[in-house]
Amino acid sequence: MPERHFIVGTAGHIDHGKSSLIEALTGTDPDRLPEEKARGMTIELGFAQLNLPASDGSDDSLALGVVDVPGHADFVKNMVAGVGAIDLALFIVAADDGWMPQTEEHYQILNYLGVKRAIVALTKVDLAEDLELVLEDVKENLEGGFWENIPVVPVSSHTGQGIEELRATISRELTEVGEVGNTGKPRLPVDRAFSIKGVGTVVTGTLTEGEIAVGDDLVVQPSGQDAHVRTVQSHGASAEVVPPGTRTAVNLSGISLRENRSAAKEGIGRGDVLTRKKFGDAVSVIDVIVSKSDRTIRGMKQSSRAMGTGREVMFHHGSSGVLARIHLLGQRSLSPGESVVAELRFHEPVYVFLGDGFVLRDHSLGLTLAGGVVIDEDANRRAFRKPFQGEFLEARAEAPHDLSVLIRTQLKRDMVMPLSKLLAKSPFSESAIREEVENQVASGELRRDGDWIFQFDWWAGISGMAADKIQAVHLEHPEQLGLPIRDLRAIMEPELPAPKFFDMVLEGLLAGEFAKAGPNIRHRDHIPKLPPELEKAGELVRKRLSGDLILPPNKGETATNPSEEKAMRFLVHTGEVIDLDPKTVISREGFELLLGQVEDYLKKHGKATASALRQHTGTTRRILMPLLELLDERGITIREGDDRRLPEE
Repeated sequence: MPERHFIVGTAGHIDHGKSSLIEALTGTDPDRLPEEKARGMTIELGFAQLNLPASDGSDDSLALGVVDVPGHADFVKNMVAGVGAIDLALFIVAADDGWMPQTEEHYQILNYLGVKRAIVALTKVDLAEDLELVLEDVKENLEGGFWENIPVVPVSSHTGQGIEELRATISRELTEVGEVGNTGKPRLPVDRAFSIKGVGTVVTGTLTEGEIAVGDDLVVQPSGQDAHVRTVQSHGASAEVVPPGTRTAVNLSGISLRENRSAAKEGIGRGDVLTRKKFGDAVSVIDVIVSKSDRTIRGMKQSSRAMGTGREVMFHHGSSGVLARIHLLGQRSLSPGESVVAELRFHEPVYVFLGDGFVLRDHSLGLTLAGGVVIDEDANRRAFRKPFQGEFLEARAEAPHDLSVLIRTQLKRDMVMPLSKLLAKSPFSESAIREEVENQVASGELRRDGDWIFQFDWWAGISGMAADKIQAVHLEHPEQLGLPIRDLRAIMEPELPAPKFFDMVLEGLLAGEFAKAGPNIRHRDHIPKLPPELEKAGELVRKRLSGDLILPPNKGETATNPSEEKAMRFLVHTGEVIDLDPKTVISREGFELLLGQVEDYLKKHGKATASALRQHTGTTRRILMPLLELLDERGITIREGDDRRLPEE
């Protein structure tokens, strides 16, 4: 029977019946604490499993991992763990107690984390004095938020009332979700790590965004240590491959347990993330959009106070909690109901993806302060208050989960980067990123060359800069043929991300208005001018060579003194005169005339001897032989014995 895997997470005020409800739904008491070693690799501690039929009439089964959270401290540690895989929140409110302060705080945390699909399980209805009043209170508290229209199911774990309706509601809600996304970017936030005699290191967590298979070579973040997957389990059963959206246990080789998070970096422990090496490293700074709820928590006056910039906070993400200092952009404090771009600077590295949700708490007060979304997963603290970074962050804050916006903003800021690294730490598959890049290439926003992609406007600016450098040489030194290509390379390479980009710049120039002239590059319309002191000598050289285009005088007769020799060298350098051999020169006009005659004859006859070509052109052997050798050298003609022919097309 095909299975669809999902994670259901519970939340709610302490003693509102979460554990009892999970036991009633699944038959498993999530509060059991058996010995780890006796349990082997099973992963039932703190979790339960529930299998339900899909509600769409298919034969599919919904395999649910249920994360039970018996207390507030565990809520922050466990509910935030694997937030990307929480497909449904089972929000518990006791009918005999109503909406309590901890209920409100859990509600706010789930909203900060972006969990939009939920069911309210109104527990202990057998103890309620006025059920209608409690239902009205719950709906009033949900009004105006993400969950305004979510189902509310009255249940009693003691009598069994509503349990089947709750199962059906869970099935209906998750069937609508479809398949859990598999982006090929597996992350397993480690919430437990232990060692079993004869087995070795075992870690558990909620697998998101990709598969883990036996034999995989993974990396432990944030330390960057390597680890090899020996075996994997999901819901207590061994498997070759575990899909995303499952509770997973992984037996690792090549790495031991870490004693505690403040100890040496060797080993693996709670708060680490298992992933693949190609998805980047941990960082010490990220930029975020952070929000503070305008809802108050009864009895907690500090919850409604503004949060000031520069404050130290506990950053909860995945299964980790890391101290950070928050710096707000453009304002001194964050008041209830506000959102602002901010930077988080960590006391130790963290591993996050673009678009990840997080919660900020005051550790000493036990108070949730705010939450938000990562919008720059690899930030530069020196750039945070720069205008270009501000523009980048404001654009992303408007649409932090829109792939087209993320690509567009990345390339607008960075101008150029390898496609293989673009949004590597993001919840989008490589194929989806590639497809969107091709869309923006087709629209003219981006250009692509192999693995490199770059913003079209940036490329136009780079090409324009190179063209300006060449034109500047033409203006300042009109006697020069152009700018030496080696000099242009030295000017442009500091502006480029890699040396190969200069070849792309050069190729683009040559495909347009520029041309090579020996080791130089020039504008096609540029004709170098003889220096004033050589103008008269140059005119005499031109006159002698133009007297008979195909039978010009030899070099000694063309240039009869040092000034004329210098002028002739200049004209050879500019291409106006062609140097055939040490004794022979010809004007470009004469060269092109003879070339045309040679090509016409060979096209008509296929091949010809030098003698036949000499008779056809009417020139002399002194001119024709070095000219044919030059044509052979340039690949215009091919010599075969005594014959010449044109290359095959």
